[in-house]
Amino acid sequence: HELRGAPEASVEELIRHMTPVDLLIIEGFKRHAHDKLEVFRRSVGKPLLCPEDSRIVAVASDGPVPEARVPVIDLGDTRAIADFVLAYNGLAPARVRGAA
Repeated sequence: HELRGAPEASVEELIRHMTPVDLLIIEGFKRHAHDKLEVFRRSVGKPLLCPEDSRIVAVASDGPVPEARVPVIDLGDTRAIADFVLAYNGLAPARVRGAA
């Protein structure tokens, strides 16, 4: 909702409003101290954040990122991204009926 001049809520305040879940994925809050997956597109022209942020555990990119010191996952491979997030958090992937 609109803030209408009020300060943006903190991550902790937003989490207090959540019902209990096994995994919470948040977008934004780059400077907050939580584990992160960086989305990096060299063509955008912004610097890679993972060298300066030890809380970045992997990078999802549309190309090679040789300077990354964490796993790099193909941005177009949503299954690989989901598998990484689940494994990193100690969660088993859901079994989908009829899936191979």
